[in-house]
Amino acid sequence: MTEFFQIYGMFLPRFRAGFVLALGWMILGAGQLGAEPVTPAQPADPNQARPAVPVIPDSAIPVPAMPATNEAAAAPAPAPTSVVGLTIIADSSLRQVLQELAQNWADNQDSSPQVPLTLTNAGTLKAKVEGGAVWDVVICADVADMKELTDKGLIAADGQRSLARNTLVIYGRKALIKDDELDWFDLIGNEWKKVALGNPDLTASGRVAKRALVKHSLYDDDEKSLYTFSPTELLALGNVQRDAADAAFVYKTDLAGVNLPGFDVYPLKSEDAPPVFYVAGISRLAKNLEQAKSFLDFCTGETGKAIWAKYGFETN
Repeated sequence: MTEFFQIYGMFLPRFRAGFVLALGWMILGAGQLGAEPVTPAQPADPNQARPAVPVIPDSAIPVPAMPATNEAAAAPAPAPTSVVGLTIIADSSLRQVLQELAQNWADNQDSSPQVPLTLTNAGTLKAKVEGGAVWDVVICADVADMKELTDKGLIAADGQRSLARNTLVIYGRKALIKDDELDWFDLIGNEWKKVALGNPDLTASGRVAKRALVKHSLYDDDEKSLYTFSPTELLALGNVQRDAADAAFVYKTDLAGVNLPGFDVYPLKSEDAPPVFYVAGISRLAKNLEQAKSFLDFCTGETGKAIWAKYGFETN
């Protein structure tokens, strides 16, 4: 036994030295593997942006966070060749038709400009322009608003165009009582316990609806609880679609594709609710004056008129 420990003692230092040496080579090898360069991601091919890029106001589009990765970041794609050219602010009731008008006009321009659209209600539009914000083209849904902006020197008087007109109607539940003489104003407060409309302080349609209600003595303090006010006509219609209102004052053009069971369209006489005229003008500080003139020419030309008609608007 004594001889065994003597032999073990002779080999133990050598064993320890070999173990330490092997361990060192293992650590070094691992370090070399970890130090290998990561193959960088290949840059994405740039996509050509479509010329007209509508932008809805007051609603930021969130940029999703990129997931963590051990790979190197991809190189940024080159900027699109299209450039921002014509800028437009308009009433939100023109969203669909104006998108198509802007796209068609931009597609026929040599520079293929983008056409950012700012769409909002009549009151906010007027406040933004009065506050100093500048767009090349301003399209109002209220002739009085355009006149006031012109009188203040914010919109050029020359070159203003009446683009199209729209009609206000009521979309409401069908009357339970069958009576050919029964009209919309007979239903408010009786069969219709809640009526939605655009806020008269913000929307052109709301101002027209208020005029009709006042004429029929339906806007007194006793009737105010009957109404729910919305910042746009589509939101007023949404109250009906969510069963939160029995009827809504909306534009005729808003009802494309809407067919709720048990609801009907109630037209308004022109003496109660005159048509809404969309009037366009060019800002006195427009940066793209020639493009603004070209766009308004397009909107009032034959191709433009066909696009207005496609969405239910009336033109001269």
